[in-house]
Amino acid sequence: MLTAIFHRKRKAAEAAAEAIKQAGGSIEQTRRIYGTRLLIRGLLWASVYLLSRGLLELTIPSTPLRVAIALLPTPFFIYYLWTWMKGVSEMDELERRIELEALGFAFPAAVVFLMTIGLLDLAITLSPSDWSLHHVWLMLPLFYYAGLWRAKKRYL
Repeated sequence: MLTAIFHRKRKAAEAAAEAIKQAGGSIEQTRRIYGTRLLIRGLLWASVYLLSRGLLELTIPSTPLRVAIALLPTPFFIYYLWTWMKGVSEMDELERRIELEALGFAFPAAVVFLMTIGLLDLAITLSPSDWSLHHVWLMLPLFYYAGLWRAKKRYL
């Protein structure tokens, strides 16, 4: 009698393990496709951003042209964000929860960082060459990835 119970439990465990293996394969395939699209579009945005930064370092007297160059990366970044949001909408519940927790960490961390920088700038006048907006915004993705690491460590 006890052997029959253990046999059924072992069969159920094997079936569950097989189902998890198949689901994991499809999730991994989705992640691979989504990650590649996101990576390519992110690299496209980054290259246009760097091109724009390089062009803005040149002496261009026309203000409308400088504004156009400054705004050039914006549609590419919106395309990147759209890809990311579309990918999030296709994730399962756990992956969505991980993304939400990463953003839930990143937003308050960014607010604390920006508040602290603002107050320090009032107190000691920080150097614009180190603490201007075109340097400080790079901290924001770092907060997101720190939150993502933290959430994945917690859930996976």
